Amino acid sequence: MRFHYGSIPENKDFNPEAEGWLSIREPGPIAMQVIAIPVALILLAVWAVCLFSIQQDLPPFQAFRADINTLLILLLIIPVHELLHAFTHPGWGTSSNSIIGLWLSKGLFYAHYEGEMSRNRFLLVFVMPLIVLGVLPTLLIMMRPEWTQSLLWISLFGTILASGDLVCVGIIFFQIPRSAVVRNKGWRTYWKPAQ
Repeated sequence: MRFHYGSIPENKDFNPEAEGWLSIREPGPIAMQVIAIPVALILLAVWAVCLFSIQQDLPPFQAFRADINTLLILLLIIPVHELLHAFTHPGWGTSSNSIIGLWLSKGLFYAHYEGEMSRNRFLLVFVMPLIVLGVLPTLLIMMRPEWTQSLLWISLFGTILASGDLVCVGIIFFQIPRSAVVRNKGWRTYWKPAQ
């Protein structure tokens, strides 16, 4: 795994068009964040309905007390979110192709993989943080009510942070065939049929 400051690096050895890769239509980084806002609102509504349907005796928002644990969760959840993406890369994030980066001018942390992977694994890379940081804590609230406050914050932030990832899932799902392999060059995504 490597760390990078700045825009997503473009592998100069990868020439997608010359190698037969096809590009997909996808928004730029700022447009992606704007598109993610309504998705975040929908996710928030679904999260609230699910949470309060499984934990009916939880007084609404009473468990949302801000304390030092909340601040720690807020500070750690973004890097953990990106590490979960990287963990799902081929090689479980240990490959030099896995890059964790901070693109400050766009307000983005990111996990990037320079090699190719199957389209379904690519989709898994995008949904893993939602599963681990959004869905799992919500389910744990049912089993460990004494952890409710911290789990609520993790679940809330984990769900909202997944909004951009779910936009990407939709873009990939509808534009790339199931049997394809996928690869990125910087921000752009390319695919070709698996051989």
